[in-house]
Amino acid sequence: MKTFMDENFLLENKKGAELYQQVKDLPIFDYHCHLDPKEIYENRAFYDLTELWLECDHYKWRVMRNAGVAEELVTGNADPYEKFLAFARSLPLFPGNPVYHWAHLELKKYFGITEPLTEKTAPAIWEKTKKIMADGSFCARNLIKTSKVDTIFTTDDPTSDLKYHKLLAEEKAQKGDVNFTVSPSFRPDRFVNIEKPDFPMAIEQLSKACGNAKIENYDSLVKALKNRLDFFVDNGCAIADISFTDFPKIMTSAENMTSENLTKICDKAFRFALKLDKYDIKPDELSDLNMTFKYCMIKELALMFARKNMTMQIHTGVLRNQNTTRFAQCGADCGIDSVGNAIDIEAAGLLFDDIEKSADSDAPDCAGKIDGDKINCGLPRIILYTLNPNSYYPIATMIGDFAGKVPGRMQMGAAWWFMDHRDGIKEQLKIFANTSGLGIFNGMLTDSRSFVSYARHDYFRRILCSVIGEWIENGEYPDDENAVELVKNISFYNAKNNFSR
Repeated sequence: MKTFMDENFLLENKKGAELYQQVKDLPIFDYHCHLDPKEIYENRAFYDLTELWLECDHYKWRVMRNAGVAEELVTGNADPYEKFLAFARSLPLFPGNPVYHWAHLELKKYFGITEPLTEKTAPAIWEKTKKIMADGSFCARNLIKTSKVDTIFTTDDPTSDLKYHKLLAEEKAQKGDVNFTVSPSFRPDRFVNIEKPDFPMAIEQLSKACGNAKIENYDSLVKALKNRLDFFVDNGCAIADISFTDFPKIMTSAENMTSENLTKICDKAFRFALKLDKYDIKPDELSDLNMTFKYCMIKELALMFARKNMTMQIHTGVLRNQNTTRFAQCGADCGIDSVGNAIDIEAAGLLFDDIEKSADSDAPDCAGKIDGDKINCGLPRIILYTLNPNSYYPIATMIGDFAGKVPGRMQMGAAWWFMDHRDGIKEQLKIFANTSGLGIFNGMLTDSRSFVSYARHDYFRRILCSVIGEWIENGEYPDDENAVELVKNISFYNAKNNFSR
């Protein structure tokens, strides 16, 4: 019987354990996370596990709520130690849950603690960790360096001034305390999801970010977003990210899909959302207008990203803020989202095909070769994520329809959010391998707001090595240098090569 969380944790075969030794100390390229660049620049220090773990981790909040913990002890103003005790009481009820694994990996990696966290062990663990953290060494930059992080891509609204990204870049250029890269990602959700109540506020903020530019129709919105994208790219942005529940379909006949007609429809949707014009619009018509707007905006953004030689991440299949009572109490990103329906794969294919057809005949394979404003380059690199595993096979097969130009031009994203547990990661890896080419996979990301969530990369690498090790031991893959290169590339080098500018 194995010891709890020993060196061979999740390593299910001898060959997997050998492969893991080749990747366990590799750097980390975190191409999607929600860390705050301000906290990185100001080098925020953490002094107890409640600050480090429970302040903004909705994964842990869900564990506590499911165990019946009162909200005051989850997101409220209760004493920090009482919050930690509530989490410690809850955790043993969740064997097999990734939060259980991650918490113990983090205790081991950052504190050298190997005993399980329970109500009984919690007081001693609290005191030991507080003593280790008392000198302020558990600060953002030290945690990033200790975790061997090479690059971080944060998630940033187009209206951001990127103040802290610029300050960090300046400090790195001066060979200061920053030996890692912090780059922005362009996240224009608020300008795609026109049906959301904060769309008017988003437009107002975008106008200010563009020097109080007039944004009064669809074309001026597109122009403003191009302006902001130029600014982001000038500040190291190589990745964009959009989230929506499902792919939109054009709600008009093919013969009416002219650029002029679509712009008129988008203008009507835009002006209605901002109450610039009074229309007598029925709910069904409004839904069609908004769907067409979303379709056109996603297409326009994809073409922008292609011109800039960027990677476009698309996150789908999420039902957000389901508990409206708790949303009113705690706001967004508080652990009240869930898995949506399988995506409309036909709609996805139609949209991607439309974007690809928009390429000019002389479009280069790599958009950076010529003036991006004078050419359409078809689809950019795309990573397509879904929370619903029923969409895995449709996505995995469809992405091959749009392959070419560069390796992994379109690929299925890592097992994400409710799927980033052991079984979900294994399933994603095997479907990727069965239908595409696992060797081109960009690997794991944290998708986290926690500075110790980098233990999740270790978790992923152990599972990856076990899967490849199983194939080797079964005679399905050769036991040679290719296997070592494969796990190294998936763990770090593919992302490093694909996303670095």
